[in-house]
Amino acid sequence: MSGSPASAPSGPGTDRADGAAGRPAGRLLRFVLAILPRTAAGRKLAAGAVADSVGSGMFLAASTLYFVTVVGIPATRVGAVISIAGIIGLISPVPFGRLADRVGPTRVYVALLAARGVGYAGFALVDSFWPYAVLTCVLTALDRGCSPLQQVVVGLIEGGENQARTMASIRSVRNIGLTAGFLLAGAVLAIEHRAAFAALFLGNALTFFVIALVVERLRRGLESPAGATTAKQAGAVAKQAGPGLEKTGPGPEKTAGPEPEKAGPGLEKTGPGPEKAGPLAQEAAGEPDSGPARVRSPFLDLRFLLFTVSNGILSLHDSVLFLLLPLWLTTATSAPASAVSVLLAVNTVLTVLLQVYVAKFADTTARALRLIWFALVPLLLSCGVFAGAEYVPAWPAAAFAVIAVVLLTVGENVHSVAVWNLSYDMSPAPARARYLATFSLGVTGQQIVGPVLMTAVVLPLGTSGWALLAGVFLLAGLGLRATGGPRPAPTADRAPAPEPAATAGATGSPASTDTPTTPTPSEVTS
Repeated sequence: MSGSPASAPSGPGTDRADGAAGRPAGRLLRFVLAILPRTAAGRKLAAGAVADSVGSGMFLAASTLYFVTVVGIPATRVGAVISIAGIIGLISPVPFGRLADRVGPTRVYVALLAARGVGYAGFALVDSFWPYAVLTCVLTALDRGCSPLQQVVVGLIEGGENQARTMASIRSVRNIGLTAGFLLAGAVLAIEHRAAFAALFLGNALTFFVIALVVERLRRGLESPAGATTAKQAGAVAKQAGPGLEKTGPGPEKTAGPEPEKAGPGLEKTGPGPEKAGPLAQEAAGEPDSGPARVRSPFLDLRFLLFTVSNGILSLHDSVLFLLLPLWLTTATSAPASAVSVLLAVNTVLTVLLQVYVAKFADTTARALRLIWFALVPLLLSCGVFAGAEYVPAWPAAAFAVIAVVLLTVGENVHSVAVWNLSYDMSPAPARARYLATFSLGVTGQQIVGPVLMTAVVLPLGTSGWALLAGVFLLAGLGLRATGGPRPAPTADRAPAPEPAATAGATGSPASTDTPTTPTPSEVTS
């Protein structure tokens, strides 16, 4: 009988076999849990990022080939449009950031996601040059405008202590999603039918609506602490609670702790007086944000501008990896050209593994600033290993290249995690979207200058070029160290009225609400 002991042997041997069979699945589960955000909201954001990156991977892998071979647009004109769109994308984050500071970053972010969904669906209808050119330029501007707003939205939804890990998780899962998208695009490229490409474009467009829906639902849930009250009602409840109680999100109130930053994203503690509605609550209630009028423009903040430029220069490691590496491997070394795909795969896998792990060392501004040294060391060593690979035979050169890419990837990941935290903490809360939009210009500038620097300077100079690049990395790292760190008190265009004594805090007068927003936990710790 099937249920008899004879038919279902057991014992130590079978237990070990079952354990061995279950170990790979268990390790995979532990790995997935390790790279996911800690909070439910963060995991929803990560799920939306997966959907977005799968669609982006499909589009990146198939779109250029489609417009050149199926639509019939000359490759030179496609390249010219992409270059022009890149210039437009250089300036687009700033106006979108200013708009976000005025009407609310999550609202602008969701609107941009929806607009991108409509635009990318429009590619399925493109059958000539001008519709392609207009859509590409418009969508590049929207894409670049979304990038800094994502960081603001994650900060608002997750809060300071979870922001670095969630941003790292998003980057990790995005790399996984992009890889899946590349593989799915391979099936479309094999079919080579216009309808298959149209389905790909529509699938990519759908992912933008998915993540827009996720963010919008999170926004509404966090704006209403009880799940049913409006943001204004939530603010009234907080004021009635007084300084003895603290609202931490959905659910009952609890006794306030000694640290003011424990308030959830819907409500903020601004000092010894009562709590006030936080950025998400103000956005829900439609309250105007008077902060941007009091905070100077990021273009007048010399320290922040130097930090932005230094970050853009250190970000040249992106151009090394994606542009210089294939050309250098095939022209300056004896390594086989097939090694390029292996090296890029090494970068992708390491990025997935490192992002979340490194994020735990950037939980405060001071610790994030120290990480700059840990990013510089592998970046400088990678330049030396790249140079050494030019003087050895084929297979040792390939081994040198793998070591160099590992070092470059470690430095890249440590650098990116550190500057996420630093750029967020250095941006005044009332103008955070504008500041982070300005900060993104450094990376965009690198994308314009980097390719020319790599092909016209580093590659032709050989060993001297790598030495020059190492010197540039060192100067940029020193610039980040010198300009990064906790902000002093926000500089206002006009001095705020002096704060009254304890009476104002007790009565909840308007004077108590003019106190600057509480710094993030990383600023407090540092």
